[in-house]
Amino acid sequence: MNYPIVEGARQNRILAGMPMSRYAPLSSHLKPVELSSGQVIFEADGPLDFVYFPTTCTASMVSQTQDGDSSELAMIGRDGMLGVPLALGSQTMKHRVMVQCGGQAYRMPAPVFLEELGRSVELQQLALAYVQALIMQMSQNIVCIGHHSVSERLCYWLLMNHDALPGDQLRVTHEMIANMLGVRRESVTQALGKLQAEGWVTSGRGKIGICDADGLAQGVCECYALVSRENQKLFDRLLDSFGHASQGVTAAVASSSVDGMRLQKYQDAYDFAPVGFVSLDAHCRIVQTNLAGAIMLGVQRSQTQAHDFLDFLSAQDRSVFTAFHQEVLSGKCRRHCELSLHGTERRSEMILRIEATLDEEGQECQLVLIDVTQERREAEQTLERERQQQEMLARQPYMLWFKDPQGHLISANSRLLENGDGLLNEAGLEKLDAHSMPWLFANAAPMSASPKA
Repeated sequence: MNYPIVEGARQNRILAGMPMSRYAPLSSHLKPVELSSGQVIFEADGPLDFVYFPTTCTASMVSQTQDGDSSELAMIGRDGMLGVPLALGSQTMKHRVMVQCGGQAYRMPAPVFLEELGRSVELQQLALAYVQALIMQMSQNIVCIGHHSVSERLCYWLLMNHDALPGDQLRVTHEMIANMLGVRRESVTQALGKLQAEGWVTSGRGKIGICDADGLAQGVCECYALVSRENQKLFDRLLDSFGHASQGVTAAVASSSVDGMRLQKYQDAYDFAPVGFVSLDAHCRIVQTNLAGAIMLGVQRSQTQAHDFLDFLSAQDRSVFTAFHQEVLSGKCRRHCELSLHGTERRSEMILRIEATLDEEGQECQLVLIDVTQERREAEQTLERERQQQEMLARQPYMLWFKDPQGHLISANSRLLENGDGLLNEAGLEKLDAHSMPWLFANAAPMSASPKA
């Protein structure tokens, strides 16, 4: 029996991951639909009559307050599906689902999806893998909202949508983005202006163009790389287990893989930098840190946010850093400071050179920690040697040179000759300095001559 094949639907990662033998019977139940920006697909506690597989559009799971304020919980594009609760045994959607960037999706009746879910192991595993990816994205978004600037979050939002769409144009308004990020529209407009000044995006009426995705990757927080990488790993492992990843994965998967590798470089540069990166809030509490920073502080990276940075400093340096921190927050600081960190079980006390700057929102103090312990200890050792030499010259006797009437050179201990000018005159000894001594002898004398009384 022949089945009609809706090839456009295979742009969706879940549908692309199904073996053709399982996908073909379902294709007749897939209907292409055009979705517009701002369109509500599901209401909270509403029924799930259909499942949608986006191909050229993106949508958001949105949480709303009683006052009408909204915030995005997760973004869904061509790597996922709208109607996830059906895969978990629920018949209703718990959050509103709204289209972000308009485009096309493929709609399937819920009873057909549930029937296939019951007999297709591949669809079960693909759907559950996406549930896991969605949960991971939602949990990371919570961290992102609390700890990253509007500009960083905007780059994250733009890149996530760019990865999920086939082109470089996002059909979305500033108001829509502000609602998704949970910030004022003016903040989005201001942040977009900075990105546009860098040449990374263009902004027009109802649309945003991505001109330089690599540029946006320089301004994004680490959340984007983490979400992209883990999402890619989930589906790669699953498709490899099906044994048809190379045939079944479409341009959506390939695009996501390239973007993941690009952002992997950014993540590695941050995580494995030889210096520590630490961000502090206005109260000196640690917001985030890279691996080097966590190692310097002697704590697990996942536990750094529970600490006050001052707790790691020696007592005499806390007031110094507090003043330095306030200078940075005021925007006046153009210098650095050097402080000592407490020793840990794995290392002794460490001396740090701390450079600092203020984030774009003026809320966080971003530190660069450079270990200068060895450099400072070597400098201290050099100063100590010089001090000892000066002390030796001041306290220890040294030699003087004389020439007798016959022209012989005589050396004598200076202490023996204190107040002995009369004796020297009677003996007819002439006091010499290095310039009046015979040249070759002057060079050799310190090694060959022996003191005489």
